[in-house]
Amino acid sequence: MPHGVRYVKSSVKTASAQISAYGGKVWDWSLLSDGASVGYARLINGTPITLDYDSGGAATPTIGETITGAGGRVGTLVSYTTASGTWGGGDAAGVMTLIICSGGVASLFTNNEALAGSTSGADMATTDGTGDAGTGGTEIESLKVSATASDVTMRDYSQGRSFGVLYLYVEDCTVSIGYTDNT
Repeated sequence: MPHGVRYVKSSVKTASAQISAYGGKVWDWSLLSDGASVGYARLINGTPITLDYDSGGAATPTIGETITGAGGRVGTLVSYTTASGTWGGGDAAGVMTLIICSGGVASLFTNNEALAGSTSGADMATTDGTGDAGTGGTEIESLKVSATASDVTMRDYSQGRSFGVLYLYVEDCTVSIGYTDNT
């Protein structure tokens, strides 16, 4: 492991945040269960798309499911917030964060575009605007831990995993990441 490795530790219920790291390598990372829920974390290279939604369908979205817009853009749901309404009532509204898999970065979603989820079904939500012009990002890796308090999942990379912009998504676990960057 090279000198100058920085460590970031996050212990939260649910969070997503850009780590102030540009053009570097992830050397190791680990997850520790909170002892109550299955936890996961995702490392993302790039800037995910944020997309406002309204008219949320009856089924609550599932993190990791594939979201397909009526216009053909496809992404993986990495987080969402519900600012008002309920999923059961069909009037949930908030913000989704997606990693774009296909459909082109330049072609944003359209306003009032119907969204379908691979687990939450057809018409799971409707876009409220076109989304931001993020690069879409790609997943470097995701890790998962069980609901057992002593469960730990770790990764060590002898050559490091390269990234351009590093994002971290955490739910129900403690994450520690060792990385070097060019900032």
